[in-house]
Amino acid sequence: MSQEIKIEKKASEVIQPKNVAEARQAIRNRQDLSGANLQGMALDNLQAVGSILRKTYLTDADLSHGLLVNPNFYRAKVENAAVHNTVIIGGDLVKTSFKDTDLSESAIIGADAEFASFEGANLRNAGLISSNLKDTNFRGADLTNARLAASDVTGADFTQADLSNANTYNIDWSKAKVPPTPFPEPFVQLPNWAWSVMIGGVLGIASLVIYALIRRQKKSS
Repeated sequence: MSQEIKIEKKASEVIQPKNVAEARQAIRNRQDLSGANLQGMALDNLQAVGSILRKTYLTDADLSHGLLVNPNFYRAKVENAAVHNTVIIGGDLVKTSFKDTDLSESAIIGADAEFASFEGANLRNAGLISSNLKDTNFRGADLTNARLAASDVTGADFTQADLSNANTYNIDWSKAKVPPTPFPEPFVQLPNWAWSVMIGGVLGIASLVIYALIRRQKKSS
């Protein structure tokens, strides 16, 4: 888990965008938005690298159809928000609350989501790949048709979570605090080396995306 960072900013020190345009620009420019109030803002179709959104208030916000690379959502509130059709690659989602949020058709790849909450979240057709899901709360979440691969679910709580038609690979459900019932079906049986190559390929593509976005941001700055 990432180190605890004490963020006790004075109100005057918090960067508070006045409107959606300022918020989108601040996120793209990696300005420190720790503690800012972005409730209900339309931040869809956003592509950003290294966004700093620690303890940011994003309840009811629209982050759909985005690409967020290495974002820092540490202890952010992204509750009842729209994050569907979004790809999150890497980053800090530790203690982030996605309670009742729509993450359908989204993918979380290589992220640290320890102690995060997806309670009541819509994760239909979502992908959770190579991520740290230790002690993560999935109580009552909808994971119908979801794909979970090579992720650590130690201490995770899947109480009343719906994993109908979900598929998994390399998940040790015995380590979960409350494993799903019944267990989701495994992916098509392939040799372990084949799955390793496939997951490595996904992470390799993610690295190329990160590189391309960083180059684009440097050219525009």
